[in-house]
Amino acid sequence: MVEIPALAQTRVVPLTRIRRERLLPMRGEVVATIGSRVDPLDIIARSKGLGHLRPVPVGRYMNLSETALPKYLLKKPGDEVAARDIIASKPELMGTLQRIYRAPGAGRVAAVQGTWLTVELAEAPVELKALYRGSVINVMPSVGAVVEATGSLVQGVWGSGGEGYGVLKKIVDAPTEVLDADKIDVSARGAVLLAGAGVTEQTLRRSSHERVAGIIVGGLAPNLRAVIAELGLPVLVTEGFGERAMAAPIFDLLAAHQGEETSLNTTTSARGGVRPEIFIPAISMSGAPLDPQSLSPLVAQVGAAVRVLDGIHEGALGKIANVPEFPQPMESGVSAWGADIQLAGGEQVFVPWQNLELIG
Repeated sequence: MVEIPALAQTRVVPLTRIRRERLLPMRGEVVATIGSRVDPLDIIARSKGLGHLRPVPVGRYMNLSETALPKYLLKKPGDEVAARDIIASKPELMGTLQRIYRAPGAGRVAAVQGTWLTVELAEAPVELKALYRGSVINVMPSVGAVVEATGSLVQGVWGSGGEGYGVLKKIVDAPTEVLDADKIDVSARGAVLLAGAGVTEQTLRRSSHERVAGIIVGGLAPNLRAVIAELGLPVLVTEGFGERAMAAPIFDLLAAHQGEETSLNTTTSARGGVRPEIFIPAISMSGAPLDPQSLSPLVAQVGAAVRVLDGIHEGALGKIANVPEFPQPMESGVSAWGADIQLAGGEQVFVPWQNLELIG
């Protein structure tokens, strides 16, 4: 019997049960309790914002020596300041002008050393949302909570921009279509947009302007990663970089849930095995009963759905048709273990295991 190795898997599941840790960035107060039901926007934990120190060469700004600076300081160490408060002021041109230095943000004056001033800027308090509609099954005091939820799950290959939540809006007609900016208008505000094979920079900027909650797209031009980071717009990529049609199983599953609430989590961590994901809670799905079979993990076996990760058929979808008992010769002259894949177009090809991932 041929031993089939464990394959990477992109989960595309119509109905599954998940558990997700929701953690504060620093210790704080968890307000959720075990057993409580939570909605995506419910606050489950809070923490005070941490301050950070900003040293400022205020003497140079004010053109003052170390001995002269204290005379013109309006705020002393320990004094609270609001954003744009005047910290130092010096008359110039016989009192007709004032050279001033304003606080760069809210906080307090921490110290004065020589011609340098240190301001401790206060960051806004952190409020941690549940993000997933479900139940709290565990509480970690001062740290966070674990939320269990049931619904549709789709994993992506890359994401950035944080978290988003809104109604899913299919904004293209086909998974091969590139989303242009002219399709983004006020009707997209607060929605998670289902795009196709790609987006343009203008699309991203228009989406940010219209306060779109997030974008799901098949492919992304590599240079747009910086734009996404600049805008802080949650974007999840399902296929990879470049213009790539979204895999039909992913597009069809998401399109079937147009108009339903959707949580978008673009967090990634190769070290922890965390992938960006889209989650649609079962409560918003036309009353479909929970099928225990659908909660079982997918395994690599004949008939399993797969995606080709490399080679001339990169990105193609298919099913495992046969698993040869011996390594198969490749064009490169080496032999490899793998499987015969029946591609969606009808062609059957041999693909090494390392170039396959389960999808489903």
